[in-house]
Amino acid sequence: MLKLSRDPIKTGIRFVLRESWHEKIVEFCRIQNLPYEYILIDSTQNANETYYIFQSEESIKGKKIRIAAQEFVVRYFFAQEVPDSNVGFSFKEYLPVENTQILITNNRNPNEVIPAILRIEHQLVQTDDVTVMPALTLRLFYMNGTGFSDVKYYTEGARKSTWKFLLHEDESYMTDYEKMFRDTVIHKEYVKKSAEKLIRYLTKEGATNHATLLRQRAQVHDDSKMSFTDEMHALSRIINDKTTLKDASAQLSPIKKDAIALHWKHNSHHPEHYDSVIDMTKVDIMEMCCDWHARSTQYKTDLLEFVKKQQEERFHFPEWMFAEIWHYCNVLTWDI
Repeated sequence: MLKLSRDPIKTGIRFVLRESWHEKIVEFCRIQNLPYEYILIDSTQNANETYYIFQSEESIKGKKIRIAAQEFVVRYFFAQEVPDSNVGFSFKEYLPVENTQILITNNRNPNEVIPAILRIEHQLVQTDDVTVMPALTLRLFYMNGTGFSDVKYYTEGARKSTWKFLLHEDESYMTDYEKMFRDTVIHKEYVKKSAEKLIRYLTKEGATNHATLLRQRAQVHDDSKMSFTDEMHALSRIINDKTTLKDASAQLSPIKKDAIALHWKHNSHHPEHYDSVIDMTKVDIMEMCCDWHARSTQYKTDLLEFVKKQQEERFHFPEWMFAEIWHYCNVLTWDI
């Protein structure tokens, strides 16, 4: 974790490109033999953003190279590393390191939580009527959809926010709403791995269309939890009770059923989505089996025991339908 410096940024300071930053600019601008070391010579405003202009110490073919860096990038570069803590830190004062998965929580509305990854990116900026140069920016890439935003968006006004580590082992610093986000992101990754295992089998058997459809489903599995605030809020009420995830014999309580009902409504891989289980499609069934396998892997439970219990005590799938479910679940337990 980094504490940002509030010292004035003065001309003459030395800026050395990190290897990953250097590679991004080289790839983006195709500048051969791009220097690593630069000196701050000026600053400029572009689209209400402050950029600092750096000039290389060495010349390339008799010419100095200039690059720009967003103010947050410069402060990030000169930030002081401090021990990781997870009580929530303002974007204006602290930042996680690059490529870290985080939860961004609105200070005014704790139920507005966004999972994102912090990354250094590049773009071209125009510093006057004719001068264009590569610029480094610090951006947040959203994990619950497409798109990104500059860090500055979350530093002031109505969007002023704090961040917390998404995958930190200690959840005690998180609200139940944030825990639900964490659990969803982790679960989605398990489902993707389970789906890829079944996809390998389907592909081998020549069922390429179903393999493609299943991969598409896995990519958006449980996205409704992050898209619908009311669903996430309902599920966060039961996030601390994982009894039914760890015990195949555990029954859903009325409170749990009520909390999960909205999720069932939004997701056809749950039998409860339909008035009759026989309305489930083949891809619904495949995704359901991957969902079950993912949970059994995550919580180290016996998948086939769970499937038997669900059939006997809960879903009562027709014999022909259960045979298909049983087959897919067995495939998921194979070493393939």
